[in-house]
Amino acid sequence: MIRIVMFYLAIQLNGLLVSLYLHDYMTIKVLILLQLILFGVTCLEIKHLKTVQAKNMTLRSRLIFGALGFVCMVSVALLISFLFPFQTKNQAVLVGVGKQVPHLIFLLFLVNASVLEEVVYRQLLWEKLTSPFVQIGVTSFLFALAHGPIQFGSWLIYSCLGLTLAVVRLKTDCMTAIALHLLWNSLVYVLTFL
Repeated sequence: MIRIVMFYLAIQLNGLLVSLYLHDYMTIKVLILLQLILFGVTCLEIKHLKTVQAKNMTLRSRLIFGALGFVCMVSVALLISFLFPFQTKNQAVLVGVGKQVPHLIFLLFLVNASVLEEVVYRQLLWEKLTSPFVQIGVTSFLFALAHGPIQFGSWLIYSCLGLTLAVVRLKTDCMTAIALHLLWNSLVYVLTFL
């Protein structure tokens, strides 16, 4: 349980660092250094303590599940955006931050968020839950809740994104879910600057 709390606090730290930069409490060099340290410590913890263990499966299987998950995420996001034309609170904040900080800072923020969130929801918390149904349901709900939905459409979109990541995690492993989350956040990164 302590590791879940520590990783969750690291997610909050990731956002706090960018916020401190935006309020002129740190320089860009310090922020980049701290973001890289956060990423490095996360990677070391994953590697040395074997937080995330890969399943024995082919790269092709991983790519298939990852691609299907990505297509599902994009399709659902487009459908929900069509049905409920709105911008989620989280999306509005990301677009605002993306336009206020240099590209490297925003990219590091998204990478850290992807890795840390997947370790919390699809690895550490996942291991504490007993059945696949509970694992998928609880992690999807908490993932959606963490993204601050304020209307039905935003609940729906983040629940579906969390559900897709959870199903990919169930069929593959946390590393594939991390890769999928990174791919999704890369799309967010590109769309932020269009």
